Amino acid sequence: MTMRPLTRRRVLRAGAALGASAAIAGSTAACGASRRKDELVFGFHGDTVSIGIFRQIVALYRRKNPGSRISYTYADPSGFFRRLPLMFRAGTAPDVMIVAESWVSGLSELNAYADLASFIRRDGVDEGQWVPGALNPARIGDQVLCLPLVVYPKGVTYNKTLLDKLGIGPPQDGWRERDFVEMATEATSGSGTSRTWGMRNGFADPLIYDVPTVHGGLPFDPVTRKMTATDDRMASSFRLMYDLVRTRRVMPAAGRAQYAAGFSSGLFAMDTFLGYSLTSLNQQIGDRFEWGVAPYPKEWRGTFQSNNVALFEGSKRKEEAWHFARFMATDPDAQRLLGPLGTPALRTAFKGWRRSLSASDRALPWDHMIEGMGQQVVAFQGGLFNKVWDLLKQQVEAMEARGVPVDEVLRVLQERGTQILRA
Repeated sequence: MTMRPLTRRRVLRAGAALGASAAIAGSTAACGASRRKDELVFGFHGDTVSIGIFRQIVALYRRKNPGSRISYTYADPSGFFRRLPLMFRAGTAPDVMIVAESWVSGLSELNAYADLASFIRRDGVDEGQWVPGALNPARIGDQVLCLPLVVYPKGVTYNKTLLDKLGIGPPQDGWRERDFVEMATEATSGSGTSRTWGMRNGFADPLIYDVPTVHGGLPFDPVTRKMTATDDRMASSFRLMYDLVRTRRVMPAAGRAQYAAGFSSGLFAMDTFLGYSLTSLNQQIGDRFEWGVAPYPKEWRGTFQSNNVALFEGSKRKEEAWHFARFMATDPDAQRLLGPLGTPALRTAFKGWRRSLSASDRALPWDHMIEGMGQQVVAFQGGLFNKVWDLLKQQVEAMEARGVPVDEVLRVLQERGTQILRA
C-alpha cells in the first residue's frame, strides 16, 4: 500500500479526529449500535485501526464487568466540531465520549462536560498514576472535565544522515535554542528546488498553535477573555520565527512549495516531531536516511496534545459512565490496547508500551519528552477563540511572506483580537 506523506497537518488532524468521536450519537452518518434506554452509550471516531481498538476496549470492559450493558457508536469526524455544541444542547451526546484536549477547553463554557472532581475525590483516584501534564487539559478553573487516555509527546526530528554528511553532530542532551538555531543555519545550503533547509516550516498551517506557544505564551487569556498578543513570550516566539524565515533564511515561508515536500523528502535537517505514527514515518523514509528525535531545546514549551475520555453532563447514567471512563484511563489492559493510537497516559502502561517499540523507536528520548509535557500549554479552541487563531494565522503569513515587523504583527493581532473577543 502506498502511504501518503505524513505532514504535520495530517498528523494533527488525525490526532484531533481521534478526539472527535462524540459527534456520532444522533448523527445520521453514524454506524454501530443505536441508543437504548438500558445501555450506556460510548461515542468515538477513528480509522479501521482505532475503531477496532475501541471495540476491543468495550469487549474487555464487558468481560471484566459481567452484566454491564454498553453500546458504542462511531462516525466520520467531518463537521464534528460544529455539531458537538448542538448535540450538547439537544441532549443527544453519548454518555461517554473521546475528546481532544482543546475541545474540552474550547467548549467548557457550554457546561456540557460533567465535572469529575467529586468522583476523583470520592474514589481516591491517584492523579500521580498518569504521566506529567496528562491532567492539564482537564482542569478548567476548579473543575476536572476529562481523564487522560493517550498523550503525544513533542520533540525535534532530525535527519542524521544529512547532518553526518555535513559534519554536524546530532543534538546533545540539554541543548538550547541557540544550539538549534546554529544547527539549522549550518545545515542550510543550495538553492531552488534542491535547496536543503535547516528546519521545515510546520508552524503556519490551520493548526498554528506552536507559533505563540514556543516559549509558553498564548494570544489570549481564556479565562478573562482578554488578548495577550503583546506578551513577552509571544513576542520572543514570533521573533524566533521571523529570524528563521526572513533573516537567516533557514526555514521556508509556509506558503512556499518546499513546505509541502515533507520531512521525508530529505530536504530538511529538522522538523517538529509529534510522538505518534512512528511506524508511518519509518515506512515513508525507508532506507533513504536515518532519522532521530531530540527533546525540545531547553527554552521551548509548545502546546500539549492528548486524547481523553469525558462524560456528558446530561447523561442519565453518570455513575456507570464514570466507572467506564475510569476503566479506560486506569486499567492497564485497556491502556495497553490504546498503545497503537499514541503514548498511553498511565505511567505503568507507558513503560510497557515503550518496551514494545522497535529498538530504534525505543531509544528515542521519551522520558525527556514526557517530562516536558508538564510545562506545556493547552491551545483553547472553539467559538470566538477559533476566529482569533485564524487571525493569528493571517498575521504569521504576513510576517513570513511580506516581512511585516513582529511588533506590527502583534499590535494588529492585539487590536483585532480584542474586537473579536468583545463581540
